[in-house]
Amino acid sequence: MMNEASYRQWRKSRLESYPRRVEELLVEIGGLRSVSEAERAEIKATCRRANMAIYRCRDNFADRAAVRKFASGFGLTRLDHHLCANDDGVSELSVAPEGVRSGYVPYSNRSLSWHTDGYYNVKSQQVCAVVLHCVQTAEAGGQNALLDAEIAYILLRDRDPRLITALEHPECMTIPANTDALGEIRPAVCGPVFSYAADSGAIHMRFSARKKNIRWRDDNMTRVARAALAEILADENGPVLRYRLGPGEGLIANNVLHNRTSFEDGSAHKRLLYRARFFDRIESS
Repeated sequence: MMNEASYRQWRKSRLESYPRRVEELLVEIGGLRSVSEAERAEIKATCRRANMAIYRCRDNFADRAAVRKFASGFGLTRLDHHLCANDDGVSELSVAPEGVRSGYVPYSNRSLSWHTDGYYNVKSQQVCAVVLHCVQTAEAGGQNALLDAEIAYILLRDRDPRLITALEHPECMTIPANTDALGEIRPAVCGPVFSYAADSGAIHMRFSARKKNIRWRDDNMTRVARAALAEILADENGPVLRYRLGPGEGLIANNVLHNRTSFEDGSAHKRLLYRARFFDRIESS
């Protein structure tokens, strides 16, 4: 945990710069393959304020290679080649009626509870940044809610620093092993909710509000911390930002907290987003 003097200075800066409206996150760019230096600088500046930015392309062309090219312009190159990703590390978020992806909620039209990406990854493979690019919206639904993990940290620490201490515990949150009929796909992963980058001290958050398949440390302060975080995320007048990505729009973020409402596809509107997850953080300058 940051010492009190450093925390107070950092806290003041973060709260003063954090966007009050989702429109403050929007940056217009030429396209995934044609980002100007000025546009890239504006996205980075927005990410310094909020750890995320929403870009809007004038050229709507997009494929998985274009997503990777766009991300590389922000220092994002080390892809998380997870179970449901394609061979190039980019996954396609759409309704999967069969196959491996059909067993996972992101590849369905069901709602997704609050989480950070890769919360089940081991520490050496922490997902630090995400690019989510919308190719096509659903007929209805599919809105995201977004909250910078640093703002969640501040609001929890302001309530009681002991909440942060509880969420820093190395056995705070355990994700049981992922298994199928053939055996273990991924071992159980245990670790803190809040941790800190060794080089920069940047806050990293791993979290899921799922009710199943998560084991929390069985102590009172962890329970209080979870309840406090749930209140922050449910506060309609709080700092949570909401947005429904449209075709040609995308989110680039340092793995902020987010959720997704359920959606319904139509004959002409079948939701498709490209998602790339990285072990890098977005370059700050």
